[in-house]
Amino acid sequence: MYTLERNTPRCRIFWLEGRKFKTNLFLLFFELPLKRDTATKTALLAEVLKEGCRHYPNGRAIATAAEEMYGAVWDISIIKKGEKQLLLFALEAAKAVDTEEGVAFLKALSAEPLVEQEAFPPGVVKRCKEILEKKLAAAKDDKQQYARKRCLQEGAKGTPLEISAEGYEEDIKEIDGKILYEYYTNIFEHAPVKVFFCGDRGEKSKLAALRKIFPGGEPLERLLEEKERPCTAAPVFIKEHMPMEQARLLMAFDTTARWGKRSYAAMLVLNQLFGGDPDSLLFQSLREKEGLCYDIKSYSYPLTGRLFVQTGIQAKDAKKSAVEVLKALESLGEEPAEAKRLEQAKTALLRQYQTIADQPWAMADFSVEQVLGGGERGLEPFLAHIRNVTAEEVCRMANKARLKAIYLLSGKEAAGNAGK
Repeated sequence: MYTLERNTPRCRIFWLEGRKFKTNLFLLFFELPLKRDTATKTALLAEVLKEGCRHYPNGRAIATAAEEMYGAVWDISIIKKGEKQLLLFALEAAKAVDTEEGVAFLKALSAEPLVEQEAFPPGVVKRCKEILEKKLAAAKDDKQQYARKRCLQEGAKGTPLEISAEGYEEDIKEIDGKILYEYYTNIFEHAPVKVFFCGDRGEKSKLAALRKIFPGGEPLERLLEEKERPCTAAPVFIKEHMPMEQARLLMAFDTTARWGKRSYAAMLVLNQLFGGDPDSLLFQSLREKEGLCYDIKSYSYPLTGRLFVQTGIQAKDAKKSAVEVLKALESLGEEPAEAKRLEQAKTALLRQYQTIADQPWAMADFSVEQVLGGGERGLEPFLAHIRNVTAEEVCRMANKARLKAIYLLSGKEAAGNAGK
C-alpha cells in the first residue's frame, strides 16, 4: 500500500498511491512516547500552533490560505496510537493545488511558530488553555466515549496506554508560554518525524523538501518493542456515577497478541466472533436470548492485544451481564468455531479492511499503524494473515485472554443495586 522513498535518522517519507482520488492528502507528524508529564503539554501545543505562525499570523490567516487552495481542509491535532502520542499536521487539497504549495503550508504550520522572546505569546497561550480546559470538561458529556476511556485507563494500569493523549485539566495551569516553547523546541529538534503523501507518483519527489527541515540531531529514544508480559495481576472492578438513565458496563481483556504477528489476526477474528457484529456470540446470547442489554459489542484497541466489551444495561443487571460475557468468552476457548461461522467472520473482516483502499484517510491511517507497529508493508499481507487464521488459533487466543478490568458507569439511584 505504501512505499518508503528514503530513510534518514529522523524523517521518513511514505507515498500512497492516490491517482484515483480527486484530492492529495498530506500528513506530517512528530512521533512521541506517551508520558504523563508531557501529554498535556503536547495537547496544549496543538491548540497553540493552530492559532498562527510567522507566515500566517493568526487562525483567520491560516483559514484564508486554505480557502485560497480551492477550499483545502487542514488541522493540527493529537492522535493516540497504541502507546504513542502523535502531534499531527494534516492537509487535504484538490489536485489543482501544486504539491509544493501544500508542502510549504505544512512547513509553515509545523516549523515556523509565532514566538515572542523565546516564548509563545501569552495571550495565545491563555486563550488555548481555556479551549483545552473546555474540551476536557466536555469529554464527560459523551458517556459512551468517557466510559471507554476510563475502562482503558483501568485495564492498562502501569503501562503508557493508561495515559490520556488529550491531557489532564490539573496540569494545564502550570504551563506558560516559555515552558511550552522549550518543549516545542525539544520536539522539533529531536522527535522522529513521519510524512505520508497520498497522491500521484510523479509528485512524491516534491516531498523531499521536508527533509531539510528536520536535519541531524539525536532522535528521541524510541519505545522498545513491547514484549509479552504475564497477566498475573488480579482484575479490578471500578464503579463511577453520573446523571444518566442507562448504565454502561465495560470489560477489558489482554490477549498478548502483537501487531504485525499472526496472533494479531487471530485476535481480530476472535473479536468478530465474540462481539463484532449482530451475528456474534455476545449479541445473540446477552441481547437476544437473555435480554440483558440494549446494545453490546466487542472491539480491539489499535496496535495492542487489548480487547474490550461495551454494553448498555440496567445497573441492577451488571453482575449477571459480566458473568455472561465471561461465559461467552470461555465457550469460544472450549470448542473451535464451526467452519461456516469462521468463514463468515473472516469474510466480514476482509470486506471491512478491503474498503480501506477506496478512502485516502483510511488508507493513510492504516499505513501509519503499520509503520508504527513494525508490521507488513501493504494491505495484502495483512489480509493474508486473516484468511489463514484457523479455528484452533481462535480457540487458543480466547484462552489467552485475561480479564483486566470491569468498569461500570451508572446513575446514582441505581448504583446501590449494581453490586447486589
